[in-house]
Amino acid sequence: MEIGRSFRLKVGRVIFMRELKNLQRERKVISLGDAKTVGILYNASEKADFETVRAFVKKLLSEKKEVTSLGFVDKKELAENQFSKLGLDFFSRKDLSFYMIPKNILVNNFSKGDFDILINLNVENCFPLQYISGISKAKFRVGRYDPANTHFYDLMIKTTEHESLQHFIEQVDHYLTLIKTKNES
Repeated sequence: MEIGRSFRLKVGRVIFMRELKNLQRERKVISLGDAKTVGILYNASEKADFETVRAFVKKLLSEKKEVTSLGFVDKKELAENQFSKLGLDFFSRKDLSFYMIPKNILVNNFSKGDFDILINLNVENCFPLQYISGISKAKFRVGRYDPANTHFYDLMIKTTEHESLQHFIEQVDHYLTLIKTKNES
């Protein structure tokens, strides 16, 4: 990473941490069975990852969930075949501020979404996706375990660094299904 980009990212993280201190939201543990609305964040730079997430979105839709997903394409422009469909929206580097903070209407709408569960399927440390997770108003936020992210996830799932996105999705699905709430017997 070039020095200028590294500096901009550090400043972006400082801005992010300040925003987190002022964020207020209703926290609530919700099982996947009880969830009516689900938000999904993911890195859509690779077609295989997009297809994996798309299959997961279809599964959730078949379970009568309202699903909105937002994929980050780590390129300046979106490819022509990456357009919004089936609740699969995208943003790219051109939608990032100077300090690497995502800024566009899709990101704003997603972060203000009243999701029962927000799932960040990013298996790397992608700052734009972490930022959106952190400022989300979702009641229950789920992501990959990283000690640096404990302040904005309600549930973190630990996997090894080299696990596939498919494996991570299976773990998320498994653990969110195991959760029992007072409403369940």
